[in-house]
Order: sequence, then C-alpha cells, then structure tokens
Amino acid sequence: MTKDILLLTATMLNLDDVITHLSSEDMEASEDTKKTEGELIAYLNYVLSSITKEYMTLETIERVTSDAECQIAYEKLSKSAVSISKVILCGSSVTFNLYPEYIKVGRPNQEYEVLYYYTPNKVKELSDKVEMPLGLSDFVLCYGIASEYALSKLLYDEAAMWQAKFVNSLEKAKLKGKEKRFYARKLK
Repeated sequence: MTKDILLLTATMLNLDDVITHLSSEDMEASEDTKKTEGELIAYLNYVLSSITKEYMTLETIERVTSDAECQIAYEKLSKSAVSISKVILCGSSVTFNLYPEYIKVGRPNQEYEVLYYYTPNKVKELSDKVEMPLGLSDFVLCYGIASEYALSKLLYDEAAMWQAKFVNSLEKAKLKGKEKRFYARKLK
C-alpha cells in the first residue's frame, strides 16, 4: 500500500512530520506535511513508471473486439499500453499495424487477444494499492523515491547515495527473475 511505502521512505529520509502523520490514524497533517507527502507520491509514480518502462516490464493479455473498420482503439484496453507484443485470433498470432489511436487488424467485429506491456495506474491517495513488477521489493522503490526527493532538495551527496542503492538493488531484483544456467564441469 502507498502509505507503507511512503512511511518507509520518510523513515529513510528522517522526515519526522511525515513519519508522525503516517504512523497515527487520526492525526491531521499540516500543510507542509501534506505538501511533502504529495511530493513523495509524485516521485513514487515517476520511479515506478521508470522501472516498468526501462527495467522490469509489466505484461498482460486481454480479449478485445475489433470494430467494423477492423480497429481496436487503445482506450478499449484496461491498462495504459506501452507497446503491443502480439495479437491473437483463434489461438494463432496475426499481423497487425499500429497507429497513434488504434491497432489495425484483419477482420471486423472479431474478438482478439491482445498481449501488451503497460505502466501501472498512477497512485493518487495514501490508501491506493501500488502495482509493482514481480520480484520488486518496497525497499527498491523507496531508494528511488529517496533519491528523487533528495535531488529536489539539492542534497546531491545524499541523492547520489540513494541512487547508488537504488540501481544496485534494481539490478539484483532484475537478475532474480531471469533464468540461471549452470554448466556441467568436465571431469578429468
């Protein structure tokens, strides 16, 4: 949940007012605290979007019906598509063309399966659920948020430290999901 990630990030950054507000259930936040929490949410969205576009993609498949002009509008897809991987009709992959507003397919009024990469929905509230790639921990996300926050406050050394932790943790998380092969040794 967003609140847990922001609490962990605030703890890393020693943001006492934010920690106090997020830890208590009924305390009202000051304007400065609300502003800081808003900044952290914006950095959360930025970091999560960067991760899912550049490092660890999110992929889904959906059934969508083409219209009379053999088009599937992107707005018919439930998520924000980054790229279209495959279009399937009756279990077979079909050719398609991408246009700025739609996918052009071969047959009108047919149900297709569209396999695509997407970015998660933007987080707006503290109670929103954060959609993360499999294998990505809250800590990796927090390091990225802390780096962006420190950079915005012109704390360059601290930003560089958090950025190094973020990149190292992200590389480790990325490697976890990959297939590992161990080759047999030759016996003499």
